[in-house]
Amino acid sequence: MYFPSIDRNRCTKCYFCVNICPKDVFEIKESDVEVVNYMFCNGCEACVVECPDNAIIIREA
Repeated sequence: MYFPSIDRNRCTKCYFCVNICPKDVFEIKESDVEVVNYMFCNGCEACVVECPDNAIIIREA
């Protein structure tokens, strides 16, 4: 299982992660990006690669 998280200090709300994620793990809520479906994350790291701010970390459990 994979657990994506967002570093709020780095995130500039570009929403690339929301748009690139094939599993809809992220959503925009009140202009913030939230991890809402972490259980669907397959660890592909598309969000990590696309994030220009290096704000996303995926841990494996």
